[in-house]
Amino acid sequence: PEPVQITILGTTDQHGIINPIDYYTNKADNRGFAKVATLIKRVRKEQPNTLLVDSGDTIQGSPLESFHSRKNNTRTDPMMLVMSSLGYDAMAVGNHEYNFGLKVLEKARGEAKFPWLSGNTYEKGTERTHYQPYIVKEMAGVKIGILGLTTPGVPYWDNPPNYAGLEFREPVGEARKWVWMLRTQEKVDVVVVAMHMGLGEDLR
Repeated sequence: PEPVQITILGTTDQHGIINPIDYYTNKADNRGFAKVATLIKRVRKEQPNTLLVDSGDTIQGSPLESFHSRKNNTRTDPMMLVMSSLGYDAMAVGNHEYNFGLKVLEKARGEAKFPWLSGNTYEKGTERTHYQPYIVKEMAGVKIGILGLTTPGVPYWDNPPNYAGLEFREPVGEARKWVWMLRTQEKVDVVVVAMHMGLGEDLR
């Protein structure tokens, strides 16, 4: 077969920043989705076979998201509006998604036009994952599996009501299980892992 080039773009820890502004100094800064959008548009023009994935911590961290989540949560989440308009394929769930509680989280999740993924977040005491563990995308004849993983540190950092009914399992074993399923049952050619955590070791 002819060789195919697929480009994978990844973002993480956007923390509610849309405009390229430092909210503390009110000065221009090299951050935010407005800047990211320019890069995404340029890469897609050069490489039409492009996947766009985020690794979490999106709906918390800026005054905009704090006001939206705490004071006026009736409108669509600003970050979900922006990410959906940019055509994200998927997002792994980060620990800061839980900071405003499950009601805010689930509302934002429902407003996203892309799936939130986490293969190691389970409904407590069951074998049901709370989110889709993975998705499979086909691009230029190549089957690509995108697996999401979330740091198991959520219970150490957040208030119990904010993640009530959920448990966060050890990620390496869960990754092996889902990768095996992607390889053997979904028959993917490529596995991409979007994970929100810091690890000092190679998962291979």
